[in-house]
Amino acid sequence: MAPIPVDEMVDGHGGVRPHWRRLLGAISDLGHRELLERGRQMARALHDQTGPTEGAAARCDPVPLLLTAHEFARLSEGMVQRARVLEAALRDLYGPRDLLADGVLPPSLIYPAPGFLRMGGPVAGAFLNFYAVDLIRGPDGAWRVAADRVARANGIGQALENRRQMTRTLPELFAGREVQPLSPFFDAWQDSLHHLAGLRDRNPGLALLTPGPRGSLRAEHVILARELGCVLAEAGDLAVRDGALWLKTVRGLRRVDVLLLRQDGWTVDPLELEGGSTPGIAGLLDAARGGAVRLVNHPASGLAEVPGLAAFMPALGRRLIGEDLLLPDVPTRWPARDGVDALLSDDRGRWWLRDSTDARAPACRLDRAKESMLATLCRTPDRFVAVEALAPSVMPSIQPAGIEPGAIILRLFALFDGGGWQVMPGGLARLLSDPDQLPGSAMDRARGAHGVTKDVWVTVEDSRNLVGIAAPPMPVLAIRRGQGDLPSRAADDFFWLGRYLEQLEDAGRILRVLTRRIGRVDGSPRERAELETVLRLAVHAGLLQGESVTGAGFATQMRALAEITLEAGLPQRLLSEIGRVSAGLRDRMTIETFETIVQGTDALRGRLREARVAGDAGRTLERVGRVTDDLLRYGATISGLTAENMVRSGGRQFLELGRRIERASSILTAIALILRQKDVSQRGRMEGALRLMLELSDCAITYRSRYFAVFQPAPVLDLLLLDDGNPRGVASQMAMVARALADLDPSGGTGLAEAVSMVMERLRGVVDDVLSAPQQDVAAAALPDRLLDIHAALRDLGQRIARRFFVVLMPPRAVGGSRTVERDATPDES
Repeated sequence: MAPIPVDEMVDGHGGVRPHWRRLLGAISDLGHRELLERGRQMARALHDQTGPTEGAAARCDPVPLLLTAHEFARLSEGMVQRARVLEAALRDLYGPRDLLADGVLPPSLIYPAPGFLRMGGPVAGAFLNFYAVDLIRGPDGAWRVAADRVARANGIGQALENRRQMTRTLPELFAGREVQPLSPFFDAWQDSLHHLAGLRDRNPGLALLTPGPRGSLRAEHVILARELGCVLAEAGDLAVRDGALWLKTVRGLRRVDVLLLRQDGWTVDPLELEGGSTPGIAGLLDAARGGAVRLVNHPASGLAEVPGLAAFMPALGRRLIGEDLLLPDVPTRWPARDGVDALLSDDRGRWWLRDSTDARAPACRLDRAKESMLATLCRTPDRFVAVEALAPSVMPSIQPAGIEPGAIILRLFALFDGGGWQVMPGGLARLLSDPDQLPGSAMDRARGAHGVTKDVWVTVEDSRNLVGIAAPPMPVLAIRRGQGDLPSRAADDFFWLGRYLEQLEDAGRILRVLTRRIGRVDGSPRERAELETVLRLAVHAGLLQGESVTGAGFATQMRALAEITLEAGLPQRLLSEIGRVSAGLRDRMTIETFETIVQGTDALRGRLREARVAGDAGRTLERVGRVTDDLLRYGATISGLTAENMVRSGGRQFLELGRRIERASSILTAIALILRQKDVSQRGRMEGALRLMLELSDCAITYRSRYFAVFQPAPVLDLLLLDDGNPRGVASQMAMVARALADLDPSGGTGLAEAVSMVMERLRGVVDDVLSAPQQDVAAAALPDRLLDIHAALRDLGQRIARRFFVVLMPPRAVGGSRTVERDATPDES
């Protein structure tokens, strides 16, 4: 008979545990429907915080897991003890290896393990500065360790965000109840990183290494970087030079003293380790051995996650620290030691069979194992470990159909502050999404990475507050007003975010002019010529596909207009790119700016999908017209937020550079294409062309206020090209580019300022030539090639900016060929 799981809320006599009673009353008062809606609010808030990721982020269930101060103290004591054992074991296995020589651990468990790194030289400092443990409460009511987490120990950012969302969304649950806060733990963690750097003469450089902007863990890394005061960096942002680690910024290299690793240890240094598809930092381990940078945790610490180690933890505790474990593992058998026959003769449904060395390999119930696996078990028993299938405890969760019980696994976190271990008074509980998976295994983590989590509360009765270590003396900081340590990659992303936003706004303006004209042509040559010009502009911008729409009938043009809303259409592609780039800049934006981008992007993509289902031409025009207005409002909103919420340096400067160069380029291109109309020099055609230029640039009202209803080329071109007070004119864009470059490159040694001046000089020549011409219409009609040449100069300016600020170090080049090593295993989202 299968054991009955423990209910976290109920005591051994069927009554509700005392510390749950008040909370249950608040839950009952709110009711299922209200709790379900609050849960949806938290899910939406989390999505707005994290932006686009690979799959949906884990959501927070409104019912928290409660731990008494006494119970948490016992778990903390056992967790700290395990951390001491694992640190001592790693120190031995990467040092004298007495544990192997004396037979305490078998070599077949260590050397084949993916976490065992073959490195040269000793490790400076501790292996473990951060540690997490996965716990399940078995049918006997005791907590047991399902897995040790040392390589990355993810989830602490999710735990902090869960607490914040619970506090904002469900204040009723906190009423009259004191819960230990989480923020002191992060303060102590930040102090420990400063202490680890050990600097007295300068402020330490802290960075967090993330694999990249994609993936569900990006939000976790953003939260950690923000809370700990670290720069969020990818491998390409970092380089080892002269035995030290440096961050590539727009103003050169900045020293990194402590690096938090958030990618697999075997990928961090392609010179010494196996490497793979995830980029690493060449020479990182050599810099760490020399003490120039401290790694948290050390990449070699992943060896502590070997599944078979659980069978030897009691012996390791007695051997290494002379103590019995206070927090035991889930019962685990090592078939090579305990006997295969004894295992197979036992109740096979009681055991899971898993790889003894690779924590990422999936587990299998012994009673469901294929004959080929059983034969391999008998032949090579040291390749496997058997883990007892305990029934985890359950607790209520809010589901659409009602309040339902769900099995949970608890993760707690601890840090080493240089003098001792501290455990965070809270954690992350997760509902097990599949009862047919071993808790804590790779498949269970992969299935639950985007599932349901719970906030973990620790009561304050008889508890001790976290006290951080004494902060080391810090030098007086020099005043800075520049972009500081903005990585070159982040600057590049800001630059392209600006360009994508401007391209989207430009597409919206072309669409607005097109929807006003298509289907409303009165048959006059001027009207037909203007429509053909707008269609060519739409084709050039990428809104419409092919030149076939120009000169085509109304039905063909309407079909082309409807295709704009498709996923392959330009607006959808630009919104996708804006979301992607913004996700990589989450740590560089204010919450309001980032949430507005995410919410606006999601809303616009939904409206574009709605617009494509229109039946007749009239409804298509109406819906596309409404979406066009939304696109323009979205662009204006982002412009206002960046102007008011972003400091006028660093990221905003590059965002503005991208926008201004893109806007100036689009204005020049539009004017050139409009002036290329057939017979544009004729009086009627030229007036229509000038009106179209002003309409596209939103300058018609300004022009009429100055010149009334008289349209001439020179005044129109002056307004669009030379008037630096016109926010939609080229001169205004170039003035802002010049100011940004003056801040970023005060010496002016790169020649970028001269390039801007040259563009303006050529624009003045264009307007002067038209103004002095005896026939302005003829002179204006001859301008397209000159304008496109200036446009090419602007594109060249953009490339020069990229070379100056985004490529600080040349990328490494392989000599004599290269090889990429891939690992065929389940992704570890731990």
